This record gives sequence, C-alpha cells and structure tokens, in this order.
Amino acid sequence: MKGALCRLYFVLCLSACVADVPEPDTAFNEAAIAFMNDLQPRSIAENREYCGFLGRDASGEFRATAPVRGDAESCEIVGFPETFEVIASYHTHGGYDFDIDSEVPSSDDITSDVADQTFGYIATPGGRIWLVDWRNRSASQLCEIDCVHSDPDFVPGYADPIPRTVTLRDIRRRERG
Repeated sequence: MKGALCRLYFVLCLSACVADVPEPDTAFNEAAIAFMNDLQPRSIAENREYCGFLGRDASGEFRATAPVRGDAESCEIVGFPETFEVIASYHTHGGYDFDIDSEVPSSDDITSDVADQTFGYIATPGGRIWLVDWRNRSASQLCEIDCVHSDPDFVPGYADPIPRTVTLRDIRRRERG
C-alpha cells in the first residue's frame, strides 16, 4: 500500500505543478508570431537557428530574451531569464536546405520543451509557425506556409506530407525514414 500512496502523491503533485504553468493564449500567440516574423529574415539570410525564451513580465506584458545565435541545425539556450515568467521557448530553423527536414519540429525540439516544461514556438524556412505542447508531447501548426517571412529558395511540397499536428512518436518515425 505504501508504494501506491507514493505514486498517488506523485501524480497529485505533478498535476498541481502542471496546473501552475501558464498556457499561451491568443494574444500571446499573436505576439510570438510577430516576434518570430521579425527574426526570420536574419535567420534565413545567415542560415542559422536563433533561439530564446518568451514570457510575461509582472505587469502581464509579452517579453522575449535576446536571440541566441546557433548553427545551421541547432541552438542552445542556457538558463532561464529572471526578469519575466517563462511560458515558451522559441527558435527558428534557418534557411531552406533540401537535405534537412526543417518544416516540422525535430524530436530534440519537442523533448527539450518537455524537459523544460515550456511550450515552444518554431519558425520554419517555409514560413510555418509550430507550437509545441510539452504536456502531451506534440506540436501543432499555428499557421501554415508564408504565415511569417519565408526563404525565397523554399520549395513548397518538398517535405510533404506535413500534417497540422504531430506527436513525438510521429516525428521519431519520420526521422527514421
């Protein structure tokens, strides 16, 4: 019985913790999309990922950390900002590359948000914006091709099919080919 009580306590604690994590609302999504649109041209021109965190300050205003420059296939954020409440990570996927499946989140994209217990916004070379939901290990397109600035070299259809929603399991299958 002792083990069952510990498991129940853990589930109740986990549920309480998850309930305290703020979920992005429509206004937050719109601000995140506008922020990503402004960042996309630099990311595409340099063919580099950029990343950081998004959240709200004490007065409820949208805030973003300064973009961290990564390389062509990754970007690493170190530490959470202390000046605002983090709601989500963000990163771009750089410029179009036929050899990189950059129109969908990677398994690393999803697992890092799950580990940090943050939502995640991802901008693709085709101009899609994905929102990772760490709670159910999935990602959904907030908007499709050309929603934000896209790479002029992007070839629509090269990575099809692109579903509107993917799970971590779907992405891992896709990565295995």
